[in-house]
Amino acid sequence: MDKKPYVVVVGGMNMDIFGMPDKKIIPRDSNIGQIGTAVGGVGQNIAQNLAHLEVPTYLITVYGDDMNGTVMEQSCAKNHIHLDYAEKLKGQRSSGYLYITDETGDMLVGINDMKITENITPEFLAKRLDFMNNAEIVMVDANLPAESIKWLGDHVTVPLFADPVSVNKGDRIKPILNKLDTFKPNKMEAELLSGVKIESNDDVQKAAEKLIDMGVKNVFISLGADGILAANKDGVVKVPTMTTKIVNANGAGDCSTATITWCRYDGINDLKTICEKTQAAASIALESDKSVPDLNPQMIADKLAQAQK
Repeated sequence: MDKKPYVVVVGGMNMDIFGMPDKKIIPRDSNIGQIGTAVGGVGQNIAQNLAHLEVPTYLITVYGDDMNGTVMEQSCAKNHIHLDYAEKLKGQRSSGYLYITDETGDMLVGINDMKITENITPEFLAKRLDFMNNAEIVMVDANLPAESIKWLGDHVTVPLFADPVSVNKGDRIKPILNKLDTFKPNKMEAELLSGVKIESNDDVQKAAEKLIDMGVKNVFISLGADGILAANKDGVVKVPTMTTKIVNANGAGDCSTATITWCRYDGINDLKTICEKTQAAASIALESDKSVPDLNPQMIADKLAQAQK
């Protein structure tokens, strides 16, 4: 077993395929435009950001033995994501996400095919439990089946972090809220899971405090353009966004989750410091045209220094 401290991410890995027309889309017709592909998925994106931040990272996931699976394997190797405890499933189709935008880049329709993640069962995870419980942190995304998320909450003994992924999938995290060391929802997800209607900044704090009451040790609520709010039993902090020229908002949330995890891996526990570093990383992500930005610890330090001038 690797003696160097490491982080485990348990979650989804997709092949993302997108289409963007050059002009206003004509329904039921062939439209001239651009088609692109990228390896994605919340778990993979978090793992890739962590690897860029020089954290030894293992991604526990499943993927198929198809062409997309081969591309994903190669991408993980290139980005230093370890797949030693992942599994390639014979005869299965890798997870995929297909979306089409309008001519401005706003999504018109998306189709996700993540059926393969149903193979991340409690039995699958039990074979990897010893490895997970020797990690510094285990991060789980809500693309896993609900029973598997609950199993992780019952059996993982090291700090357990979670990302709810979306409002639709966030409910899967609810049974393990009292097992979580760290939770990073956005405003809508925090409202859903806390039961607190969020209409103001005061409501965000109330939602965070309710999640703490429900057993979460550390809560980081992403507020988009309004920054980030963090809370634990010792208090609440709010850090604004950094001035940024937005190129691409896709992926900033996964970058933020990874940065919070990286800070804790590095032994940083102060909420304000974590939030500042997270906002610096999010700023870098927003300025990048990639879903996972080119990122390293020095870039975050430089961005912070620039913002504090």
